[in-house]
Amino acid sequence: MRRFLIGMSIFSFLLLLVPFAFPNYGVYITTEIFIMAIFALSLGYIMGYAGLVSLGHAAFFGIGAYTIAILGEHISNSYLLILLAVLISGIIALLTGAIFIRTSAFYFLMITLAFGQLLFAILWQFESFTGGADGMSVMATLNLGAGAIGETNAYYYVMAIAFILSVIFLYFFISSPIGSAIRGVKENESRMKALGHNIRFYKLIAYTLSGMMAGFAGSLYAFFNSYVSPDLVNWVFSGEVMLMVIIGGVGTLLGPALGSAIYIVIQHYVSSYTDYWQMIMGAIFVIVVLLGRGGVIHLLMDLRKKIMVPMPKKQLPKVEEEIT
Repeated sequence: MRRFLIGMSIFSFLLLLVPFAFPNYGVYITTEIFIMAIFALSLGYIMGYAGLVSLGHAAFFGIGAYTIAILGEHISNSYLLILLAVLISGIIALLTGAIFIRTSAFYFLMITLAFGQLLFAILWQFESFTGGADGMSVMATLNLGAGAIGETNAYYYVMAIAFILSVIFLYFFISSPIGSAIRGVKENESRMKALGHNIRFYKLIAYTLSGMMAGFAGSLYAFFNSYVSPDLVNWVFSGEVMLMVIIGGVGTLLGPALGSAIYIVIQHYVSSYTDYWQMIMGAIFVIVVLLGRGGVIHLLMDLRKKIMVPMPKKQLPKVEEEIT
């Protein structure tokens, strides 16, 4: 824990310097990375620590974003809007998860995909309420008590703080007794069941928490982007965030965040030079899967181990004293 807190303190200090080292566009991209990193953390948690692979996780991201867009026309308090976005996402995750977790493996993947596409169809059809295919503008502005936030640097610091708090919260939850039990279910479900643990309860807790985090990320995205559309709940978006998690490293805390940074940087910067940026992303994905076997963060950890391997100490020849 001490190493984690020291590492997060150093990382937080470095984040303070980013607006001074990058132009406005770089700060804008980094801000988007923070939001997507929170989203990736939510999916990475249930994939790596609960063993639940969802292809409809963008549904909760979209629910959080649309909550801000719809209720923001009537509520001006940003704290209340974000809280409602998290709660609504959590409640829907709880209700749907109670059904979804009764399935397993491939069936869980497909039912979450179906749920996401069902929500996509609802948002598409209810044009008078959601704007339909055209989406809708977000009228609410982010105000945390010091006035409306509009500058790029201000958004950057808010999203950076939100990301750091999300990482710290997830770290302590994973380290908690219930977090350890969830990991136990993922590692050996039959043994946990034999010990008398309620397997479905732990899976539901993990799925609900993940949905709440995704809704939180979606609410931040709505404020940041000032526009929402049904594409936010589409299975393609769910596939993109899953790609971020796999590239970064499944089963690690910061791997999904690293994967989101890699994906977004390639998407924004490489796409400005070539229209074939998706081919580059696909090649990186193949390389990571074939060589990394766990993502970029595992590659970095293996490289660190090789660099930090202590050199064997040279054995000095023994000098026998002659007794005269």
